[in-house]
Amino acid sequence: MIRKSLFWGLTLVLLAALVNLIIRGRRLEKHEAAQLVEVVQQSTPSPTRVLAPQDLEILRSEMRLETQSGEEAQSRTDHHGFEIRNNGKVAYRGMRLSLEYLDSGGKVLVTRAQTLAQPLVPGATLKLDDIRVEGLPVSTASCRAAVSYADIRAELRSGN
Repeated sequence: MIRKSLFWGLTLVLLAALVNLIIRGRRLEKHEAAQLVEVVQQSTPSPTRVLAPQDLEILRSEMRLETQSGEEAQSRTDHHGFEIRNNGKVAYRGMRLSLEYLDSGGKVLVTRAQTLAQPLVPGATLKLDDIRVEGLPVSTASCRAAVSYADIRAELRSGN
């Protein structure tokens, strides 16, 4: 009989402790939930970079080579003229041109890059004259140009 009453007494104490813990946990959850404040901040959009954009077309690529001689080996300076058309539906800025200089046999001698800061809206043509590239090998005969990447203008993409 004493064992039975001791068992039921301990069971009641454990049950009371369990109920107390459950009630305290719920009160603590409600209290913490009331203190949480969600902060939403507006961030400025970052540019989206497009690698080798298909809608930017190089219409004209002209080059004029000048030979420079100095105390060291001779080198050439290239004066470029480009005409780039945007056939797409988004505006671009921060275009990067890849310029591969070839010899008379078509072998790539050197590759240079040129960054253009001018924006290019859809349907427009960007004309650039006299972009200088110095220190080219004397055996340079031609140049192959391509748009490596361009950034989509964030202010036009977001609808502003």
